[in-house]
Amino acid sequence: MTRIDGNLGRILLVDHSRGALAYQETILRRRDAIVSTALAGTEGLQKAKEERPQLIIFGYDLFDMSAPEFCRAVRDEEETKSVSLLLVSDRDKPEHADLCYAAGCNDVIYRPLQRHELDEKVEKLTAIPVRRQLRTITRIEVSVEKNGRFILGRSLNISATGMLIEVDRVLTNEGVVRINFYLPGDPVALQADVEILRAEFSGTMARYGLRFLNLGAQEKERIEHFVHRIRSRELI
Repeated sequence: MTRIDGNLGRILLVDHSRGALAYQETILRRRDAIVSTALAGTEGLQKAKEERPQLIIFGYDLFDMSAPEFCRAVRDEEETKSVSLLLVSDRDKPEHADLCYAAGCNDVIYRPLQRHELDEKVEKLTAIPVRRQLRTITRIEVSVEKNGRFILGRSLNISATGMLIEVDRVLTNEGVVRINFYLPGDPVALQADVEILRAEFSGTMARYGLRFLNLGAQEKERIEHFVHRIRSRELI
């Protein structure tokens, strides 16, 4: 496999079953990725700290700990808290996915694994947005709409391509996420469907890196104008 510098393309597989690890590694072998494996939760945590993978794919039974315990341990460590987590679960045990989501998991995939579905999940969870667009640190109140429910949060930074927000709830990747917000000094609200790219968890708060999906040219221009205006003030 092609070697990739840093943690880009690094994927860690954690499962107590050697057969499950071998099958997942076979699927992932076609990707430009460095794949490593661990047969227990503690071994997985140690490898995650040492190797700094971009994504960890794990089962529910990790021999010496459960998957929710593993998720919390990953999120509690400074070296690993921003790693994407993908649970491999049984469809007839939805409570496993719920417990892992609450503990900081990004997404879930169900057995039997389908190659195309795993490829799609990995592609999404390892995608790192290109930060060519100028962004600025700013605090904006954001209304997050998901599955008919509204959650209030705030932005930590913003660019024309996306936003980093902080909320006190866990957002799953199921269903459409829509946000509404006002740029300071702009009387017209902005609304956008977004894709969750990254998640970080600290205490009771969760931070999500969002990518705008349907912003028009005028909306992007309004955000770029705002960012440039704020950045100009910061440089004075």
